Amino acid sequence: MLLSLAISTAFLMEGLDSTIMVAAIPAIAADFHIEPLRINLAISVYLMTLAAVIPASSWLADRFGAKRTFLLAMALFMLSSLAAAFAQNLTQLVLMRALQAVAGALMTPVGRLLLIRSAPKDQLANAIAWMSMPALIGPVLGPLLGGFIVTYASWPFIFLVKMPFGILGMIFAARLLPPDEPGKRYDFDLLGFAYCAAFLGAVQLLLDQLVHRFLSPVAIIALIILLPVAALAYLRHVRGRPIPALDLSLLKLKLFRIGFFAGGLSRLGFNALPFLFQLQLQLGFGWSAADAGSVVFVIAASAILLKPMMRRALARFGFRITLVGNAMLGAAITAVLGFVGPDTPVAVMVVLVFLFGVMRSLQFNTTNTLLFAEIPRERQSASTSLGGVGQQLSMGLGISVAAVLVAQLQAFGLSIAAEAISVAIFIVAGLTALSGLFFLRLNQADGADVSRHRAANARN
Repeated sequence: MLLSLAISTAFLMEGLDSTIMVAAIPAIAADFHIEPLRINLAISVYLMTLAAVIPASSWLADRFGAKRTFLLAMALFMLSSLAAAFAQNLTQLVLMRALQAVAGALMTPVGRLLLIRSAPKDQLANAIAWMSMPALIGPVLGPLLGGFIVTYASWPFIFLVKMPFGILGMIFAARLLPPDEPGKRYDFDLLGFAYCAAFLGAVQLLLDQLVHRFLSPVAIIALIILLPVAALAYLRHVRGRPIPALDLSLLKLKLFRIGFFAGGLSRLGFNALPFLFQLQLQLGFGWSAADAGSVVFVIAASAILLKPMMRRALARFGFRITLVGNAMLGAAITAVLGFVGPDTPVAVMVVLVFLFGVMRSLQFNTTNTLLFAEIPRERQSASTSLGGVGQQLSMGLGISVAAVLVAQLQAFGLSIAAEAISVAIFIVAGLTALSGLFFLRLNQADGADVSRHRAANARN
């Protein structure tokens, strides 16, 4: 448990960093004397760089040792956070955010790899539950914490608040993690890495154009052309590589494939709702950022219930019933939250948000466990790399798709913010329900050695 919590500090810092800056955008823009929308570049660059650099994490962990890579990444993350706090203009801030993303892209996949290697299979679900709790809390805590920091202190502290967590995490990880095994020497797939980075960067930039346009028409056309070119080039390139940047052959493994695609769609829906609901409370209902953050934070608080719930749910129902049923329940609660209005009692909102948080936590942890349930040891490093890209991309896409939905609905005539956000919430509920249908491809006995599902074990 202590090892899981030590590693989870990296997830907490990265999760906080991906959302805490949203509340500080007006303050940073005023300090830099620029338009607030331009600050969005620092957020987009962070998400884009994070997803793009993850494929390098497995090679670095294999080449230099997972423990050494993890500790150096945590140190780099804290140093770049410190530098971001002292940024004097947008250019400096964007550069430091990109450096933070590089460190974050190494911390979380390598930390997950260390946990998978250290935990016995029958304890993997429990270990991931402990590790994932701060990762679930971070993105939701970010706007609340950022709002209070900007209101009662100043925006540079949003980068400094993570430092104590990082220092404690490094101390415990250095003491508890086993020594590194001898490094594996093989060439890094630099060309494949470049293709992946180009594809992921184009996806993020094109989504940003649907919210607010900052690129020329020629650049947008170039990005649209780049998407299929980079994807096809990588698929052709990967055939001749024994150890590619992203090992797509892992998708041949049934549980990993379902966890990657169905889990990605599920994660997209469950991540979009907290962003949309906080937007609804502030823009739709006119709440303050602090009040809205206090309600949305309940989503993170409900994750505390997850540890015993996940183990019992998996043991009782197995992966198939848990993931299908939980996705449908989550979709239903999401849809109900779309009907919430300014006259809805706060107590009702809190109950609904709390229930959603329980469903969200259970879905994330169960999906993460499913991803690695049948991965052989020699492919664990590659699986954390590909799985990390999928998870990070789906989390980033959740926020981006939510923003795109609201912007496009308003462009099509829903001029009242509350109405546009409500419709967006209904669409997100549909995406979450759709992910549940994809989990029906699982058999009841799938992953039984990890879930310890009694009915499946009895048949075997």
